[in-house]
Formats: sequence, C-alpha cells, structure tokens
Amino acid sequence: MPLNKFQAVSRRAIVGVVLTLAIGVATTAAAKESVLYAFTGSSDGAFPDSGLVFDDAGNLYGTNQGGKVGGIYGNVFELTPSASGWTETVIHAFADPSDGINPVGPLVRDDKGNLFGATVQGGGSNAGTVFELSPTSDGGWTKSTIYVFSGGSDGAYPSGVISDGRGNIYGTTDNGGDTSCSCGVVFELKHSKGSWTEIVLHSFLGIPDGKVPVGLVFDNVVGLYGTTEGGGLYGGGTVFQLAHLNHRWKESILHSFTGGADGYLPVAGVIVDQAGDLYGTTNEGGGDGCQNGCGVVFELKRISNEKWKEVVLHRFKDNGHDGTYPTATLIFDGKGNLYGTTYEGGAYGNGTAFELLESFDGSWVETVIETFISPSRGSQPNSLILGTDGNLYGSAYDGGAYGDGLAFQLSP
Repeated sequence: MPLNKFQAVSRRAIVGVVLTLAIGVATTAAAKESVLYAFTGSSDGAFPDSGLVFDDAGNLYGTNQGGKVGGIYGNVFELTPSASGWTETVIHAFADPSDGINPVGPLVRDDKGNLFGATVQGGGSNAGTVFELSPTSDGGWTKSTIYVFSGGSDGAYPSGVISDGRGNIYGTTDNGGDTSCSCGVVFELKHSKGSWTEIVLHSFLGIPDGKVPVGLVFDNVVGLYGTTEGGGLYGGGTVFQLAHLNHRWKESILHSFTGGADGYLPVAGVIVDQAGDLYGTTNEGGGDGCQNGCGVVFELKRISNEKWKEVVLHRFKDNGHDGTYPTATLIFDGKGNLYGTTYEGGAYGNGTAFELLESFDGSWVETVIETFISPSRGSQPNSLILGTDGNLYGSAYDGGAYGDGLAFQLSP
C-alpha cells in the first residue's frame, strides 16, 4: 500500500496543458547489489529513512529513526570504507526528547565539512529542531541545535533542509504557519555573527497553494522549487515556485495535481535540469492499477516563467515488475538520465531501483536496474546518490540481516 513516510503529522486551474508522451515499455537490466552495512537495531540504530551523502574522502553519512539502546530517538551515522568492508560509527545519538526526535531528510554538508539536518519532533515544544554537526580536531563531532520550532507561525515538524552555499539553511515544515490552516511553511535560517535567525518565506493555506510542503531545490534564475503532499485545487498536491524578487519571496503554483493521469500526492521534491525544467514523482495516481494509481514520473516543462506544461514520463503499473509508489527524489547522471526508487512493488514486493532514458522520439523508457529480491537484501529503498566511481548508493528503510534496514551499493 502507499506510504507517505515524510509526513510527520496525520493535496488546478491547470498551469499549462497536461501532456502524455508515448510511454516506453519497462525493461530489466540487473545491477549488482552489495550490502554495505545492515543495521542491528541496537546502539547502531535502525530504520534509515532518507538518502545518504558523501564527504570528500568517500565516507557516507545518514540518519536512523531509532534503536533499542542509546539513540532511541534516532541517530546520525558515518559509514567508512576499508579493504575489509564498511564500518559504521554513530556520530550523534538522540537520547533525550529535548535534543530532538527522529532525524529526517538527507543531511546537508557544507564546504567546511559540517553536517546539517532536522528532527521531526523534539525540542522544547516538541515541534522539531534543526541541528548542526561539526567535526573536531580529534576526529569527533560536536552537535549544536541551531533552531527549535515553537509549533506556531514559525512552523512545526520539519521535513528536511538544504543549503544555499552561502551559509544559510532552507527547509519546510509539515505543520504550523498560518493559523487558519496550519498547513506548513518554507523557512530560511540566516547565519550572522555566530547566531541563527528564522525567516518564514511562505505559509501555506491549503487551497489553492497546497499543504505539507516537502523537498526544496534551487535553480540559477529565480529561487526555490518544491512540492506539497496535499492541497491545491484538487486535493492532490502541487508543485510550487518561490521567486526571490526585489528582496521579497513570491509564491506561484506551477501545477496542481488532479489525481488522475497526471499523478497524485507528490511526497518527494523535484530536481532541475540545465534548461530549468523540473522532474519529480507522485506517490499515487497515473491510473494503471493499484487502488488510486501506482504513481508517475513527471516533467514540468518551462514554457515561460509563468507557464508550464506537465508531461508524464512513466506510469508505474501494478504488474509485479517496475515497482509501485515512488517516494524518493530523483537524481540525474552526467548524461541527463534519471534514476529513482519505488517504495514497494517489483517482482518480490520489496521495491525497485530504476533508470529512465530518453529516446530519440522524445519518449522515455524505464529500466528496472534492481529488484530487491528479499527483505534480507533490503526493502523499501530511499533516494539514491551517484558516487564518483559510477556506482549508485542508497539505504533501505526495512530489511537486512536483522530486519532494521541497511545501506547498499548498486554497480552497473
């Protein structure tokens, strides 16, 4: 069944015309999966709920939702490669609610090696926090809480953060904001003279601009893009733009999902190509099996700054092969090919990793590059990252030798 795993509590006049290209038939090309580390659910943590991030030395970092001892409210971990395999080190364990509960969203690493992330809950108002982890000279880490949400107009239950590359942090919350809706906010944390100040860039109202925003990304022209899991004119979620103009932020709705062939409930953010077009997934919709559709991969083509067209690149089908219910943000490789995961489906029901290649005629063909064969090899995969070695890396929320999730590598 579909799983909205990013939502901490608990979606059109059409902007442009909904188009559907000829959808290519899904094919299968096996990649070699290697399990880098299987979480035991003890002091090393359990249930990684987001993608991984590399540092310059080739180490991987991620977050877990919890464990039986130590960081019972989640942890931040490092995976270090060696000739004999990968070693996990917990670099921060959330052991007290005031410190934060359930870190969420991929971590962000700055050019100084600091890591930033968010916790869904915890802090003084139990509405979540944003934290920073800084490496120390002795090889350890120092954790600082840089913002605690009050749960009011500043937002509640953050769902991840990004950096603008100039030392400022941006993110979204699932809740809080305007009291008439409490539908979430987009926020900025500005760093100045050793302290952090929150600025709410936009508070969502449900109709028409959506509710429960997730997944921000910058472009090189106007500012920020993201999605909302719900709300909009049809209740199926939206894709929005926040343009930074004359020192102010203006929100525009680029697409409101109808719940039909165009998709329904985007629970991950979008990515931007060099032409300024956007690519993303919806968790449901598309109309090919499943109770409410099995999800789609879509493109929003920029016609102008005020006009966009949605193109469905692939519809997932409930046929046991190409996967169902995508929940993770897509990635590009250097050639413009798309990669992603589905949370369920595939021949064994544990999810898939897929590639989408554009054909000469403009259609896209999906290739399943990994079907997670058994829970012991991982189940419910999160978003992927591309390593400098050409391999794909990721984590799976469930499965593994101990049933508490794992980190994996996919080699072509």
